[in-house]
Amino acid sequence: MKGYTYILQCSDGSYYVGSTNNLELRLAQHQAGEGANHTKKRLPVELVYYEEYARIDEAFYREKQIQGWRRAKKEALINGEYDKLPELAKAYGTRLPSTRLPSTISGSGFGDGEKLLSTSSGSGFGGGESVTGSARWLSLSKPQLTSDKTTSIIDTLGNTNLLTIPKTAFLCSRNISASAVLKCYDWAIAQREAGNCVISGFHSQIEKDVLHYLLKGSQPIIVAMARGLKKIIEPEFLQPLQENRLLIITPFDTNTRRISQRTAEIRNQLMIQLADTIAVGHISPGGNLEKLLQTTNKEIVRIG
Repeated sequence: MKGYTYILQCSDGSYYVGSTNNLELRLAQHQAGEGANHTKKRLPVELVYYEEYARIDEAFYREKQIQGWRRAKKEALINGEYDKLPELAKAYGTRLPSTRLPSTISGSGFGDGEKLLSTSSGSGFGGGESVTGSARWLSLSKPQLTSDKTTSIIDTLGNTNLLTIPKTAFLCSRNISASAVLKCYDWAIAQREAGNCVISGFHSQIEKDVLHYLLKGSQPIIVAMARGLKKIIEPEFLQPLQENRLLIITPFDTNTRRISQRTAEIRNQLMIQLADTIAVGHISPGGNLEKLLQTTNKEIVRIG
């Protein structure tokens, strides 16, 4: 399946970098306001650059590379000034080293100007609700892997009302074939277009790739962490939090700062407890994921 990496110039002069397997259709979606949140607020857009690849995953990784470039380097690429690229190769940091989540965020999403650190007691998904709550010790049903303990949500950031809607957990073994990777991409796009809520750790590379596609939509997402909440919020999470469509949960307090095999196992147990259905990108025979899935009677959909 062919893939395209493309750059759009928006009406405010900003650039949007994306990837797709159907460039013409994707451009039409952007122009109709059905593309990414960034472009639909900055119409019209203009295609200023694109590259064609033999496979969609190659286009996707090229997209991620260009997204990390500074504006000057993107413009050099657009203008064909390839000799300037090396001198503009200074890394563009995607992490905000000194930025903590502010008490309020103003913008144009569902939760404009609302407090991000207050407890939410409203219902439903959308505007008019507090964007986040610190729902500590929210007890859940007893997990099957730890018969003597209860896995609980210790801390949250985001719209806790997402816990009440149908959810699909996405799990995948780390060793995955290229063909299965493409199927996972297609699955992620299908969930995004259908507006389905997906819960995952989004920690492995394939899970990060799935998250990348999900963040381009407007559907709800739940991130389950295998460590305590971070003090610094990833920049790509700020807008979804503001739009009230993201929830970050963890069964650990802030003293747990590193991910281990055991914390990942507990996190995955929690995800299975919360999910209505489970989607699996790939299962390695005899691996931890296969053993974990043998403990649940919930519906399991195999993607790859």
